[in-house]
Amino acid sequence: MAIPVLIDTDLGIDDAVAVSLALASDALDLRAIVGVGGSVGVDQVMINIGRMLDALNPPTVPMIGRGLDQTTPGLSDRRDLFGEDGLGNWDRPDKEDLDPSDFRDVYRRTIEDAGGALNILSIGPLSNLAAILADTPSQLQSVRRVYVAGGAVWAKGDANEFAEFSFHRDPQAASKILSAGLPLTVIPLDVAGLVCLDQSHAAHMAASGYRTGEVPSQILEYVLEQNSEPGYGKAFVPAAVAVGSMIWPDLFLKTRMRLEIATDGREAGRCKPALGGDKSKQIDLLTAVNAVDFLENMLESLCHEAFIV
Repeated sequence: MAIPVLIDTDLGIDDAVAVSLALASDALDLRAIVGVGGSVGVDQVMINIGRMLDALNPPTVPMIGRGLDQTTPGLSDRRDLFGEDGLGNWDRPDKEDLDPSDFRDVYRRTIEDAGGALNILSIGPLSNLAAILADTPSQLQSVRRVYVAGGAVWAKGDANEFAEFSFHRDPQAASKILSAGLPLTVIPLDVAGLVCLDQSHAAHMAASGYRTGEVPSQILEYVLEQNSEPGYGKAFVPAAVAVGSMIWPDLFLKTRMRLEIATDGREAGRCKPALGGDKSKQIDLLTAVNAVDFLENMLESLCHEAFIV
């Protein structure tokens, strides 16, 4: 039986690969997509969600929710890496008839409809989840599991030397969610940084004959041409690694620990392992991935090929 999923996203380039993978996989049932500000502002995120769904044209369109933006002065975004629209300045028109609901309503309806089986995947800042936790904590406590793509525990951050972008963008939200005692799995940069796409992978996807391969291959072109980490012709896809951790959990190693999040100052968003303390606050932290098999599985899923490791 497919796993029911709600994706909370600040839809940038790596999130586009993640959404494509979620729709391509028979193991997942993508029931809702909720936008949150991050890589770009939430207005552009909602435009991107409409463009992605229009391009991918899934047989069943998930519910769409509009979430929060962050308002702290001076926040950085990812337009330097992902382009002005967050999707590599993608040559795709806006979807005019997108009519998103308020994110609170989408969360409530999706959680209730799944009857305790819903998995939430956050691949952007945790602002929406923190708001739900504050307003109606029983909702998040009734989900099967929350997966969070974010944080840099021992690895160098990508927002600055200390912190990963999503946690840095809203460190207060990250701190609240990671200390809430929820059934939580964190996929940090330490693991996501072990999986890297290159030009050959994009070419494989482009030649697939399936939208779930062709669409992300078009969007990836922009970041593959940037001379930034991990280098020219390569791209990290942390959001897609998080989706894959749900589909192929046996390819990952994990541990349990508490993580403390710095909430202000130049280290805002930094993850610090915390020894001892309340065990109910521990989370599952992914620590390693079989990157070779993961890449093979991801490409074959996006391209609808038969062999999966």
